[in-house]
Amino acid sequence: MSWSFFKKIVDDCRNKQVKEFCPFIHGEPLSWKYLEKGLDYLSLMLPDTGVVIYTNGYLLDSSKTKLLLRDNISEVHFSIDGLSKQVYEQHRRGLVYERVLANVIGFLAELHKSKRRIKTHVAFTSTPQNQCEVEAFRLFWEGLVDAVEIIPCDGRGGEERLPAFTDGRQLPCFQVTSHMYILTDGSVVPCCKDWAGYTIMGNVAGQPLESIWNSKEYRRFRNDINRGTTPAAEVCHRCLTDQL
Repeated sequence: MSWSFFKKIVDDCRNKQVKEFCPFIHGEPLSWKYLEKGLDYLSLMLPDTGVVIYTNGYLLDSSKTKLLLRDNISEVHFSIDGLSKQVYEQHRRGLVYERVLANVIGFLAELHKSKRRIKTHVAFTSTPQNQCEVEAFRLFWEGLVDAVEIIPCDGRGGEERLPAFTDGRQLPCFQVTSHMYILTDGSVVPCCKDWAGYTIMGNVAGQPLESIWNSKEYRRFRNDINRGTTPAAEVCHRCLTDQL
C-alpha cells in the first residue's frame, strides 16, 4: 500500500473511536517499507487504538522485534501451519522453518524481558496434510503464547484452497458488521476473504471511510448479515459456491 493511502486511512479514523487497527489483509506487514513510519503515525494520530500485527515471522529479525515492542502494538499473531519442518514448508513454501521458529521464540523472549503487555497468538490453518500435527502443535505452543488458534482451511471467498468443510453456510462470517477491510489500491471490501476485490464498497482515494461505511449499499449488506440472509454480493456467491 502506498503511504498516501495509508495516511488517508489513518486520518479518516481520527475521532471515530476505532478500537483496533490491523495493517494486514492477506499480506506480510513486516515487508512493508513504510512500517516504522506507519507505526509512528498510528501512535501519533490514534494513540488509544490498539495495533494488531499478523505475521508469518520470517522477517522478524532483531530490528523488527524492537520495532514491534512499541507502546501502540496490542497484539501479535504468528501464522505457523506446521510443527515439523517437512509439514510447515509444504504449507509455507519459500520459507525456512528453523528461521521462523528462531525468530518467533526470540521475539517472545524479548517481549518477556521488556515486560510489555502485548497479547501473543499462534495460528495453525488446518488441512488434511497437517491435521496429524494439530495436538502436538497445540502442546508445543501452549505456555509460550497467550493463545493457540486452530483454524480450519475453509476456501471461502473463492480462494481455491482445499476446504475443510463441505457447506460454507454452516460457517459464520468474519466480523463483517464491525470491521472494514481495505486493499492495497484503496478499495474497501466487506469481507477479509475478498482478497481479489470481487465486491467493492468504495475507495479511500476519493471517499471518506465514514461515508463508505454509511453508504446505502454497505448498510444493506450488513443488515442482511445481521438477519442471517446471504447478501447479493459476488464475494458471498463465491463463498457459498466454493463450498457446495
